[in-house]
Amino acid sequence: MEPKPIRAFTRGLTLLAALNQLGNASALTLARETGLPRATIYRLLQTLLNDGYIGRGGADDRFHLLFKVKTLSGGFEDEHWITAVAGPALAELTQRVSWPCDIVTLDGLKMIIRDTTHPVAPLSIDHNMVGRTLPILGSASGLAYIAFAPPQERETLLEMLASSDDAQDALARDRGQVARLITATRRRGYAGRQGGTIWPHTGAVALPIRARKRVLGCISTIWMARAMDYEEGLRRCLAPLRETRMLIEQRLTTDRAG
Repeated sequence: MEPKPIRAFTRGLTLLAALNQLGNASALTLARETGLPRATIYRLLQTLLNDGYIGRGGADDRFHLLFKVKTLSGGFEDEHWITAVAGPALAELTQRVSWPCDIVTLDGLKMIIRDTTHPVAPLSIDHNMVGRTLPILGSASGLAYIAFAPPQERETLLEMLASSDDAQDALARDRGQVARLITATRRRGYAGRQGGTIWPHTGAVALPIRARKRVLGCISTIWMARAMDYEEGLRRCLAPLRETRMLIEQRLTTDRAG
């Protein structure tokens, strides 16, 4: 006679699989995605929190995987770990600058927002940003990523973007202009944007998050263009952003060494 399956264990694995796919999510979203009752979701989340397999975002009520999950499966991805380490620092940065801040990582030929303080930033008007994709060459975060990526990765991305049918990637076919953008970004040490065709009402500045010569993601601050011009945005946000980036990289190095 075969032993009876443990239903609660199966539900826990279902929840972990959903969280791995979503990156981070609220309890309500997890209940909808898994089909599990909300009361069950809350009990499972509390168990995983207590055991150190997941964390809760400091800026909102979303849950994310922690590095301990890697002891269970190779499916844990660096970007989840970055979000977990960066979350508290992101919330502190928003308290300093008042504008919303994001952690953004590469996802195929797009950048994707993994964590954000849009829901809690005093000066934010866009709250549903987690999971939103951004063009690589049309966003500050994307430009920061590709400018500071290792040369071979950068060249591969540019070749793929140049072959893309997406209109947002068309700039990649002008290699001269792209080379100038990347050179200028590397010289400054950051990528910036004020307005533009995609988000004409905002400005942004972004920095790469690096570890062991890899760009793991980017951190950015976004402001309303009608409230601040580009120079004022840089004056108010760039120094705090640099300090937060340094803190995140130090935490990543310490956690990996441990």
